[in-house]
Amino acid sequence: MALRTPHRRQNDGDVSRPPAAGGLPPWLRHGLRAACHILLDGAAVAAAYRLAFWARFEWGWAIARVPLSGDPVEWAAYAGLVKAAVPIWLALLYLGRLYGAAWLGAADRFVQISKACILGTLVTLSAAFLYERLAYSRLMLAGVFPFSLVLLSLSQTFTLWLDDRLARLETARSVLLVGAGPVVAMLRERILARHPGAEVRELSALPPLEELERVLDSKSFREAILLRGREPHERALAAAEACEARGVRLAMIPDLLELRMGEVMMDHHLGVPAYRVQHASLSPANFAAKRAFDLAFCALFLLATLPAWAAVCLLIKLDSKGPVLFTQKRLGRRGRVFSAYKFRTMIADAEKRLADVRGLNDHAGAFFKAKSDPRVTRLGRFLRRFSLDEFPQFLNVLKGEMSVVGPRPLAVATGEMAALEQDFGATAKKRLNVLPGITGLWQVSGRSDVSSEQRFSLDLYYIERWSLGLDLEIILKTPFVMIFGSGAY
Repeated sequence: MALRTPHRRQNDGDVSRPPAAGGLPPWLRHGLRAACHILLDGAAVAAAYRLAFWARFEWGWAIARVPLSGDPVEWAAYAGLVKAAVPIWLALLYLGRLYGAAWLGAADRFVQISKACILGTLVTLSAAFLYERLAYSRLMLAGVFPFSLVLLSLSQTFTLWLDDRLARLETARSVLLVGAGPVVAMLRERILARHPGAEVRELSALPPLEELERVLDSKSFREAILLRGREPHERALAAAEACEARGVRLAMIPDLLELRMGEVMMDHHLGVPAYRVQHASLSPANFAAKRAFDLAFCALFLLATLPAWAAVCLLIKLDSKGPVLFTQKRLGRRGRVFSAYKFRTMIADAEKRLADVRGLNDHAGAFFKAKSDPRVTRLGRFLRRFSLDEFPQFLNVLKGEMSVVGPRPLAVATGEMAALEQDFGATAKKRLNVLPGITGLWQVSGRSDVSSEQRFSLDLYYIERWSLGLDLEIILKTPFVMIFGSGAY
């Protein structure tokens, strides 16, 4: 066993530095952070409405391009709307876990802020449409979005900076980490980043109950975190009871493959408790909602990126011989075969030379990916690095063959479906219950660095728990992965 502190790694048997006496109580620190969030975020939302009003009704440059209709409007006419809107926005931020999850990373936090801003803007726009007698400017209400996105990001950043300063004054208790691997290292770093004075004690595996009780009694632990490995459920339950008896909170982090447990649900329609296996497919209503979202998003995206398409097409023609677009037979919903479009990133006869590079595959399992594939062109490596080669698949979305978000379409020529069935059995066919997507859950969880097993589990997790909110979250995370993420080749 080893103790780890923010400053140095201690050897077995070392006595760790106790937290400073008389520090800031944890409840006070969390209370101050919550109060700061509410006050600053509320001020940010109110300021966003005021700036949107200025941009629409007082900024000469904007008025010259979009003239006002009717009499001049005073800010007092919108003051009542702001008083009603601020609590709604704060509730949306709270529901987005932005007030209780200080551990959220920068990308995840920005995604949640963006979702809250979109929903908040839509709520006020909907109110304006429903109550036309109030005569609010829709253009002004829509203009709240960009201002709120910037101001809320700044207010959240400042609050977290202040919370980080307070964390250094907090009286921190010990944390027990049980498990091994990279997840443990990540958890340790996060704990010490948020609680610099905390002591993190680590056990490589869950010990027998008697030994665990001795460890728990040896120090006043605030929390125990168990990474579920192959331990029997009985041992995990016994550990939970031992922690509960000592007032220690227990958190259990499941193995990624345990996410598949989402297929099993409780069913009481027979009059007795029963387990029902959830069908991994979208209902007709959900499919229609997802399709409508795809068409709206796709139309906006194509209009915004047409100049980039023209530039990429020109560069491909200058870089190597061959067509601009590459088409490949892929499996779609319910096993239908379609031609998926991509910008060409390889030499023209790349598929004919597939057998020559089979030995370079960097993945075990159904998917072929090679970091040093000699068939890739110079420009192709750049396009793949930032996933720009996938853009033409928005044409497949318009044709109804793909969705913006979903499992990747399986290639017919390389036999990916057959390989998945060999690895995972008949369950692999569940991927064909939905439209394949341009981006997806595993793409924002590591791209090509994610193993074949993890990809499959994440795809099924997405199908079983689909929602428009999840689609929006994945879409908002995708640009961060494209620009800063690894695993693209």
